[in-house]
Amino acid sequence: MLSRLMSGSERSLDREFSCTVRLLDDSEYTCTVQRDAKAQWLFEQVCQHLNLLEKDYFGIRFVDPDKQRHWLEFSKAITKQMRSQPPYTMCLRVKFYPPDPATLKEEITRYDSLCSLFLFKMYIFS
Repeated sequence: MLSRLMSGSERSLDREFSCTVRLLDDSEYTCTVQRDAKAQWLFEQVCQHLNLLEKDYFGIRFVDPDKQRHWLEFSKAITKQMRSQPPYTMCLRVKFYPPDPATLKEEITRYDSLCSLFLFKMYIFS
C-alpha cells in the first residue's frame, strides 16, 4: 500500500543507486545503476567512457566490509555481490598482464597497463 502512495521519483530511487569506479589514473567515473543491473553492464559503461576496446585485460574490483578484495563477476547482479549498502565505490584494475605489452593494439590499453604497474610499484615500495 505504501508503495502506491510514493511518487514515481521516490520509487525510482529504490530501483537505482550511485556507483563510483576509480580509474587507473586515479580519476573517477560515477554513474547511476539499476538495482538489478549485472556487473557486465557497469564494466561496459566504464570501457565506453574510456574508449577501451581491449577489455579482456581488465576487471572491476571492490573491497568488502572485512577489507577483502574481490573481482566483480560480470554475469551476476552487482547488488548480489556486495555486502554493504550503496553508494558503492569500486576500482578498475588490470586483471591480466599481457606477456609482451608491445602486442597491445590500443594506446589506451598500454597506458592503463602502465598506470596499474606504477600504482603497484608505489604500493610495494611505500
